[in-house]
Order: sequence, then structure tokens, then C-alpha cells
Amino acid sequence: MSYKHLNPLTIPYVNKPLNEKIRWIRTGHFVYYPKAQKCLEQLKWIFEQSLYLEDNDFPSDLEGLTITGNSGAGKTSIVREFMRLHSSEHHPTYEGYPVGYCMLKDSITGLKGLYSALLSAYGHPYADSDSLKHKKITIDQLEETLVYILKKTQTRLLFIDEFQHAMGRNQQAILNQLKRTMLISHVPFVPVGVPNVINILKLDSQLADRCPVKNFSKLDFWKPNDDFRRFLAGYEKFLPFSEPSLLSSKGIYLQIFEKAKFLSGENVGMTNLRHVVRLLKKVAVIALKNDHERIWEEDINGIQN
Repeated sequence: MSYKHLNPLTIPYVNKPLNEKIRWIRTGHFVYYPKAQKCLEQLKWIFEQSLYLEDNDFPSDLEGLTITGNSGAGKTSIVREFMRLHSSEHHPTYEGYPVGYCMLKDSITGLKGLYSALLSAYGHPYADSDSLKHKKITIDQLEETLVYILKKTQTRLLFIDEFQHAMGRNQQAILNQLKRTMLISHVPFVPVGVPNVINILKLDSQLADRCPVKNFSKLDFWKPNDDFRRFLAGYEKFLPFSEPSLLSSKGIYLQIFEKAKFLSGENVGMTNLRHVVRLLKKVAVIALKNDHERIWEEDINGIQN
């Protein structure tokens, strides 16, 4: 049997034992729905900028991107997929080459807190913000250290997650320094965070221009529309059933949407990506344990709040 409804990675699991099928279902899988596809395409465009820069070029048009969305909207999934695709090479000393990833702490304390977070992407000793409080290390030294590491590791893109934590004390100085470091290092930054990140970027028009929020990088809750149906069709390819479940068909996709919305407690006619994925995993496992060759309505109804 050809199993044309599955992708090549999933086909081998159809005839494996139940525990192997469940392990595969519970593995994280990435589906290329429209907004995610556009984000990844833009990130690749940004990532490849450095390939066309000479060492002495000043990148006056250095371009980044900002990805926003509420918790569960799919921001982290996009970041992880991009890193999976483009972090295949590793520096022998520093991690994150050629794609860096850091996460800002809640209520970071000024510029030292900022650089501590950025250096955490490379495991540098200065990443310990508490120890920095007791050392006579200047902001200029921290900037020089970061720029040196970015160049040494040939980092070509740096994700800055939880960017909303830049809001608060010294936020204008933090934004100015980020913009400066981005230009000096020739490394584009990609802020990632909740929707109020947009309000932070409004405080600095130049940074907002360099790291814009695009229509496709503003991730929303799911509605029962064509994009949702395409997502379900894509996710079904990772579910190791011998027969197609037709999750994107009219009756089933609406049932899945309503169940995901009910389980998440949403009352606004929407749900998020995280809740949909959790539901699909649980439903698939129930169907397998029911010895079904596909997902049936009774499997979906078997999920309780």
C-alpha cells in the first residue's frame, strides 16, 4: 500500500507497534501553513543578507523582522523550525552558530541585563547578570564582547525572544543599544514576543523600520477558515493511520475546531495553535487504542474537558 495521504517520514510508522506510533504522534511536528511559510521565507531572505556583504561594507539597509502573537499562537514553532533548517553547522566552542537564540528575562535591569541575555545565546560567562552587578565591566566592554562573538561565530541571524520584557526602565536606551549593536555587528535581529511588542517598537522608528512587523509575522488565533483546514490537512500527514482521516473535510474540521475551542475555554469564536495540536495528538492516540484505521467522530468525542 502506498499511503499517499502520509508524508515519507510517517509512512514507516504505519506498521510499527502501538508504542512506536504513539511516540511518533507525540513528537513535535511542524506544518507549513501560509503564515508560517511566509515567515520562514522572509527569515531566509534576512539570513542570507550577509552572504552579499563585503567585510568593509556598512549595511545601511540591514533588514530584520519582528514576530508577534499571543501565547500558543505558534511563534516558538516557527523559530524552532528555522533553527532546525539553518543551524546544521556548529562552532566548536559556541552554540547557536549560525543562528543565535536568546530570551530576555522578566524586568531586565538596564543595558547590562540586555547584554547578559544576548550573551546567553553563546554560553559566555557574562551571561550571568547577577555576577555582572559585582564586576567593573562597562557597557562598551559588553558590547565589544558581543560583537566579537557574533563575528567569531559568523552568526547570521539572532532571535530575541520574550522581547516584551524590554519594556520598562531604560527601555529607550535598550532600544538604542540594540539598534547600534545590530549595525556594528552586521547581524540582523529578530524580536519575538506578545502583541504589545509593537508598542515597544513604536518608541524607536528606526528599529521598527529595521525589524518590522509584517502581516504574516503577526500570528493570530485560529478561526474555522481555509487556513485552518489547510493546517489540518498538513498535520494529518504526520498521523500514522493506514486510511485517510479527512480532517479537513467540512464536518470533521468544524468538529475539531469546536472541540479545541471548548477545551481551551475560548468564547470568542477562535482557538490557538497549541490547543489544536494538543487535541489532535490526544485524538490520534485514542483512535489507535480503539484499533481504528483512521480517526472517527467517536474518537474526537472521546476527549473530555
